[in-house]
Amino acid sequence: MKILIYSFNDKIGDGLQKISFLQEIKRVYPDSHIAYTTTNATTLKDKLNPLVKDCIDEFIENNEITSSVKNLFKKSKVFENKYFDLIIDLQKVVLRTISLKKISHNKFFSPAAGLIFSDFKKQKNLKFKNIYIERFYFNILSNISGRDYPNIPKIILPKNEDCKDLIKTDKNLNIGIAPGAGDPIRCWDFEKYLIIGKLLKEKGYNIYFFLGPNEKQFLVRCEAAGFICPEWKNGDLISQEISFIMSLAKQIRLLLCNDGGTAWMFEFADVETFKIFGITDQIKFARPGFSKTIQIKDYGYTDIKNFPVSKYMEILLKFLNKY
Repeated sequence: MKILIYSFNDKIGDGLQKISFLQEIKRVYPDSHIAYTTTNATTLKDKLNPLVKDCIDEFIENNEITSSVKNLFKKSKVFENKYFDLIIDLQKVVLRTISLKKISHNKFFSPAAGLIFSDFKKQKNLKFKNIYIERFYFNILSNISGRDYPNIPKIILPKNEDCKDLIKTDKNLNIGIAPGAGDPIRCWDFEKYLIIGKLLKEKGYNIYFFLGPNEKQFLVRCEAAGFICPEWKNGDLISQEISFIMSLAKQIRLLLCNDGGTAWMFEFADVETFKIFGITDQIKFARPGFSKTIQIKDYGYTDIKNFPVSKYMEILLKFLNKY
């Protein structure tokens, strides 16, 4: 059986949200050849590949499927002479869906336009909008396979020994801070996170800053303030392996963060996050059971950078006291 799965684009967070779905679809169809395709690029092919290397047999990036009307009248050279038993569309933009459906196939699933383009019609009152994104993927799989998924399976995480002994303090008192995100518009100010770190340290917590390669500029500031950045040594990242970061995450009790890739790494390592949201939706982008959220508009703010330290600390301390 040949299966084609389509997604528009995958940054770290987008890719992580699909891991449990991809691992499960390989369990459901163990003898299938699964091709994964994107209009742009996917982190599943590189950074996240250790989590899906046994699930995805082929990656097809830059596939020329776009939301352009002109594209509807062009033949796809990428998929010329290719045939799939099943095509699964993971997005809802109608023009892309129409272009995708032109690829030679037997069965086609798409949630676009209320499943109007899909060979699989809606079953069991499954929802495909205004729900948490991982649940959305499993509703797709349930609709296609006929299987029920009352609980989303945990992802299988490869072991990594590089993180051993990097964090030696009591996990119950370990709080991480991840000040970055893929898009700066999603970021609360680093300076405010630094203040929060100092206030928590005064209360007896062990504070660790998690900085990705794009946050290297903050490394000196963190270390000067007495904070450990466990992913770094002598000014260089120890490892960018996803299993290293997620194994390291398991030694942290709670992560304070923006809506970014590091947050997802922690949540999918089954570590709770305290996540602040500005322009994005906490219903779709906070993993149920693993994320306490602040939606700034609920407090009368429109720009995440204007959200005050005092209000953040007030909400955080209430949460910690109940934790």
